[in-house]
Order: sequence, then C-alpha cells, then structure tokens
Amino acid sequence: MGLPIDATLGERIRFYRQQAGLTQKELAGLCEVSESAIRNYELGNRVPDFLTLHAITEKLRVNYAAIAGEKVTDLEGALQALYKLEEIYGLYPTEVDGQIHFVFRDGVAVDRFKPDLDTVMSSPGTLLQYRILGLMKACALHDAGELTDEEYALWKSKFPAYMSDFYEFRKQVVRTEEETFEGAAPVPAEKLQSPKRSRERKINSGR
Repeated sequence: MGLPIDATLGERIRFYRQQAGLTQKELAGLCEVSESAIRNYELGNRVPDFLTLHAITEKLRVNYAAIAGEKVTDLEGALQALYKLEEIYGLYPTEVDGQIHFVFRDGVAVDRFKPDLDTVMSSPGTLLQYRILGLMKACALHDAGELTDEEYALWKSKFPAYMSDFYEFRKQVVRTEEETFEGAAPVPAEKLQSPKRSRERKINSGR
C-alpha cells in the first residue's frame, strides 16, 4: 500500500523507514537518537527538529521535501507539489512546440463545462479544470490592466469560496456588476492599459 496523499509527518517517516527495511531501533541508531524518539515521531507525539529531520531523511535516502511536506517556495518542495497534482488531478508535463506545458490527462473542452454540471463534478481533475477557467480570466484581466496587482491578489484570496466579497469590493470601485469567474471562457488580453494603470502596475511590481 502506498503513502496516503494527506499523510502526516509521522506517517511519512514510518512509510519511508519501512521502505528502507529499517526498524525503529536501527533508524534511531543511525540518527543518534533514542528509539523512543523515533517511535514518538511516527506516532505524532513529538516533532523532530530541523537537524534531526534532515538526519532522518539522509539515512533513509529520501528527499527532505518528501518527508517534511512540500513548501513551494523551495525548488524540491515545488516538485513534490507537482507530483501530488499529477497523482490527484492528473496534471502532467508534456512538450508542445519545444516548450514545457502542463495538461490534464482527462482534458475537457471548455464549451462542455457550462451548463453541464455533471461533467464539472465528475472528477477532481475536471473540477480543477473548471476552477482554472476562473484563474485564466483573472490572469487575462490582470494582464489587460482591468485588475490592479492589489485587486488580483484580493481575487486570489477570495476565489472561489468568498467571491461575493470580491464582487462587493469591485462594485465599490465602480466595476461592472456582471463579471463572473464561474465557468466562463477567459477574456482576451487585448485591451491596452491606460498610462495611469500601467504605471501603477509597474510601481506595484517594483519595476
């Protein structure tokens, strides 16, 4: 049986220890800690400090991010996150015209998402694709200058569960009441930014 996607730190240590064919006592000896320490780590009663966890991963010959849990600000953590996206949602890398793209194994045509809710809810990968349509539209609006950096950051913090807060904010700054990020195809990023908005976005991005 493989490692559960939502495995705890202790469960990951146990899984990779067993994969290495080591007992708790043997791993403890290699890491120069007590057997009870390893037992408590695996039970979740204690959490190893940074150096001890590094020692454990080295002795098990396992990537640190694979045991510690992915932190996408780290390269190895980002790779671990991509592995999980492939496992859970079927999102995998492929080459298109000499460039790397990520695609869904079970891709759904954009025009099938609405109003076919049965298609949307058919699998985690399909539901993620549906949500990504909202991200594509927000990205297009941001690139076109229709969303400032601050508005884009706010959108990402609200989508999809708290979009009513975002829409209310947009109304207060005189934006359209009809925009939606639910299942609609992305808008083209063709509209040129006004000089004021363009300057604002450059300042916000530090350029």
